[in-house]
Amino acid sequence: MSFDNERRQHRRYPLRLAIKLHREHEVLDADIINASNNGCLLLSRHPLEPGQQIEASIPELMIPRTWLHIVRCQATPLGYMIAACFEEAMSDDAPMTWSSNEKQSKPVNRRLLN
Repeated sequence: MSFDNERRQHRRYPLRLAIKLHREHEVLDADIINASNNGCLLLSRHPLEPGQQIEASIPELMIPRTWLHIVRCQATPLGYMIAACFEEAMSDDAPMTWSSNEKQSKPVNRRLLN
């Protein structure tokens, strides 16, 4: 794909972080596969419906609960790949840069949301 055809506005960072999805009275475990300022790609054992809003938290980064908007969900042999947008864009790339496989040496910025 050429740079001209790229639709994403923000850089994606490869990750492997646990995320907790809070659906009514249950907590679903999933993994963040990659993330940007605006959204993330999740791998889950549980499907989520496109258009659904779900609360999420990332305990390892001490991120408080925030809302995710589910964009799409696709079944794969590994589980469900779920594309989601954050309700509020993150203020900078520091947490994803710190956590990504590319740049493990950067300190985490615990203040994430605007």
